[in-house]
Amino acid sequence: MTAKKALILTLLCGALTACASKPTSNYYSLVPLTTEQGSITGTPVKFAINVQPVVIPVQVDRPQIVLTDPDSTQVMLLNSSLWSGPLADEIRSTLARDLADQLGTIDMPITGAPEKQAFWKVNVLVQRFESIYGKRAVLEATWRLSPVNVAKRKQLACRAVLSTTVGEGMSALVAGQQKNLLDLSSIIAGQLRGGKPAADSRVNNCT
Repeated sequence: MTAKKALILTLLCGALTACASKPTSNYYSLVPLTTEQGSITGTPVKFAINVQPVVIPVQVDRPQIVLTDPDSTQVMLLNSSLWSGPLADEIRSTLARDLADQLGTIDMPITGAPEKQAFWKVNVLVQRFESIYGKRAVLEATWRLSPVNVAKRKQLACRAVLSTTVGEGMSALVAGQQKNLLDLSSIIAGQLRGGKPAADSRVNNCT
């Protein structure tokens, strides 16, 4: 065997070893698999909803799940723990699913909707989406609700900071953020029904 062939075999073996030792990627979704999380609270509404694309912080707008170190300014990107889709889409889909479940309605596009169809446009801006391993999941968001063909209703706006204690493991952390989004959708659903948010230290600046 020539020296050149020996070198090629050595490089191939090294590449195969590197591939074999590559960690497996795990994918996570915020969208619940069933409708068991949400339930209709009261009579189904007579309007549809239109959840607009969600805006999220650029720091977490990545395929990887981003962990926050509460004791420093450091963040950690987990290359082996990935979102199953763009995080903004995951959040929008989860909110749309939870709201539709709780209100007994559908999330529908504005384009092509019947001329007199009553619906609410839901705009959500996520200001914080923090995942602190083994401790808590934090969601801070503001939102604007705009009525279309809904009589005697005006535009609404609000802000909430939601936090859920979590155990160890990535599944627990993702479940914590699912709980935050479910709580957020419950607050929004109450507003869409015409109620005011109950006294809650997590919710403020509501109009």
